[in-house]
Amino acid sequence: MAWRTVALADCEWTVSVVAERRAGSNDWTLVAGFRSASPEPRRYWIPLPITSASKAAAFAKAEAIQHADLVDALKSRLGL
Repeated sequence: MAWRTVALADCEWTVSVVAERRAGSNDWTLVAGFRSASPEPRRYWIPLPITSASKAAAFAKAEAIQHADLVDALKSRLGL
């Protein structure tokens, strides 16, 4: 199930978030997964500038992410 949706470049994108802890780090980083709803779906995983020492706290911070910040992250990845 999509966490949010974003419309960009005449395409609807579903957005999901996961928390990832990289090797050598004690912090959890949020990563947004964008999936296009086009006939040939595209998928991108984009790290977000949100970290926390706790996985639950990272997901709580995700609720504060602005729609425009998600659009900007996707635009940057697509080179728009």
